[in-house]
Amino acid sequence: MAQVRIAVLGAGNIGGTLGRKWIDAGHQVVFGVSDPNGAKAQALKADLGEKADIRDAATAIQGAEVVVFAIPGTAIEATVSANAAALDGKLVIDAANKMGSGGPADSYAVFQQHTPNARYVRAFNALGWENFADPQFGDIQADLFYAGPEADRATTDELIANIGLRPVWLGGSDQVGLVDSLLSLWFALAVGQHKGRHLAFKMLTR
Repeated sequence: MAQVRIAVLGAGNIGGTLGRKWIDAGHQVVFGVSDPNGAKAQALKADLGEKADIRDAATAIQGAEVVVFAIPGTAIEATVSANAAALDGKLVIDAANKMGSGGPADSYAVFQQHTPNARYVRAFNALGWENFADPQFGDIQADLFYAGPEADRATTDELIANIGLRPVWLGGSDQVGLVDSLLSLWFALAVGQHKGRHLAFKMLTR
């Protein structure tokens, strides 16, 4: 696949891990953060050196083909609303979870309200970030289950494969709830049953 221009919103464990791997895969990555001089952004810059392109969120979104939301779930609506026009028509990947909100963990409805022409993908939200950093369990490759437009499967599959995960498509954007059910399962096992955060899923077929 050709180089993709990706805006990764967030420089924490998820955004930083995904962005690093996409840079290594040859993509053009810009990190969009609320404070380019903040501790997380500077730590990323110290790690990546000249490869670190860190800007404010609005600037990062402008030139991107794909926008990955790896910011706190509570910040999603304000960010989407403020950048609705720039997000129009872009492929957006929602990796954020609105934990404890009483509603769905995803922000599909937010995107539908503010920028309905954005092509919404729900991915990278149902596993701990540690499994993005190291998706191999011995000789077994972990799977990443996602939902999004069928027309964007090739691009999404490639970006997931760049992380080292095997992509498994669950259907269109209307299947985001199915992806989030895996988030609930992950928490039940990793936290509820104390199996630890290095826990992932594998689909087996015969």
